[in-house]
Amino acid sequence: MDIECKELLCEPDNIEYIRDQIGAILAVETDNQYRLAVEAQDPNAKDYKIGVYIENDDPLQFADAEKNPFPLVNVSLSGTEIASGSTSINKHIMSATFLVDVYATGNTDGNADPGMRATKKAWKTARIVRNILGAENYAYFKMRGVVSGRDIVKFEAGSPTNPQSAMRVKIVRITLNVDYTEGVAISEGQELELIRATISDENGRVLIEF
Repeated sequence: MDIECKELLCEPDNIEYIRDQIGAILAVETDNQYRLAVEAQDPNAKDYKIGVYIENDDPLQFADAEKNPFPLVNVSLSGTEIASGSTSINKHIMSATFLVDVYATGNTDGNADPGMRATKKAWKTARIVRNILGAENYAYFKMRGVVSGRDIVKFEAGSPTNPQSAMRVKIVRITLNVDYTEGVAISEGQELELIRATISDENGRVLIEF
């Protein structure tokens, strides 16, 4: 039998580029939101200091390693499937589902109920994330020609199933659908502007290279 794949298959699929681009966009924009909040002397500026992670299914582990790592956001690829309109054997129009999980804590030195505070902060963080992902200039996540559309289709609030910390933590899950083409080289994108970022191999933290 002859070997057909004679080159090392080291190039990520488009969906991997898209996932990392979403994380990079959130990291860049939330960093800027924190800067703006500090400049505006917002008393709750720390609510805008949001950690962004990729494919970390247990971000609550950081509650033990750090004093307070919240709020934080984790972007994970839930699945992708072929859509109608495939153009060739190796080029397909696809639809992917991303889960953007927002975590916040309500622990405070005051008398306010920590569960209530956690829920309100989680929704506040979700609002920030929604505005970033829904911004007009991010309609294609700067990957026009590869990404053909995106929609936020659901918000769900809840609590961690296995909390590993004494902190009261609440979650808002944002379901994001992205339409894209697989089989088209990234270099062929019409208006491609990949944000330079490093994804930590240790915990999936998105580290932006300004």
